[in-house]
Amino acid sequence: MKPFPLLVGGVVAGLIIIAGEAVLNLVVLTDDWANLLLRFALPQPTPLVAAQGVLKLLLLGIFSVWLAGTFRLAFPESNRASIVSGLCVWFLVWAWVQWGMLLAGFVTAPIAVATVAWGFVELPLAAWAGTRVYWQLNERS
Repeated sequence: MKPFPLLVGGVVAGLIIIAGEAVLNLVVLTDDWANLLLRFALPQPTPLVAAQGVLKLLLLGIFSVWLAGTFRLAFPESNRASIVSGLCVWFLVWAWVQWGMLLAGFVTAPIAVATVAWGFVELPLAAWAGTRVYWQLNERS
């Protein structure tokens, strides 16, 4: 895999994930998160925490595109490889973690369900878009 197309495609995927998570958590679930922070007497996240979250989501986008590239051997059709990559990331990062957090009582059912459902669309879409950019740039170089 060529590094430049991978980074550009990964950043595209990461930016889609960041935008989706911002809408979900800062608009759709804003009251749910405020109530949860109150319940646990937690402070509002700092700008440093937000910056680390953005970095993690960018890295997740790069990983998703890389994973789609490795899946290309198993799924010769590029769209299928990228969707499967997004679904793997969704399951391992969104569904699995939210399930554990819900069982531990760290999030409420509405937060967990909304996050898992939202991610089911967000992650495959981000992986698909980032992978498309990756393959287009890869073909040119």
